[in-house]
Amino acid sequence: MKKTFEEIDIQLSLFHLILLTMFVYIVLHLLDEQILGFPDWAEARWKIPNYVTFMWLQHNGYFVAFVGAGFMLYRRSPQVLLPIGLGIVIWGLMTFLGHLVYSIIRLEYSPGLFSGLFFMAIAILVYQRLRRSGELSPGTILLAILAALLYWIVPICLFIGIDRLFGLSLPAV
Repeated sequence: MKKTFEEIDIQLSLFHLILLTMFVYIVLHLLDEQILGFPDWAEARWKIPNYVTFMWLQHNGYFVAFVGAGFMLYRRSPQVLLPIGLGIVIWGLMTFLGHLVYSIIRLEYSPGLFSGLFFMAIAILVYQRLRRSGELSPGTILLAILAALLYWIVPICLFIGIDRLFGLSLPAV
């Protein structure tokens, strides 16, 4: 018996969907990228010298820490801090879209694209849940997008700054 997105959505709370986004990133997405050689791929495409697996894992640690902090903040008051939690789902969707756009532009597979499809599915479920509950407003969406951008930009700025501080090889921006 097949279940539709709506039937699955009924069984998963917003909390579970946000937590699932983090699980997909930490377990599936990073595994997908590692198995398919994302560090080597990124070194070749983005000209990051010596982008070895250890450095790639460190950089992903920044994302995990920052998104995890956002999740803990969201859990303190889910109604009030909904945009912070929703931002995690949008951040996952942005990750998928980044892989998709790069794959289309370069006409090659971007390691992480397959697992990124899970981010898309979760985003659809979250959208359906919020639309039905009436919790989706333009203000909530705007704040969630801003939170997602912070989940993206702050860790990147931190690891670039810290890598430079310690003399690790990252190209000049």
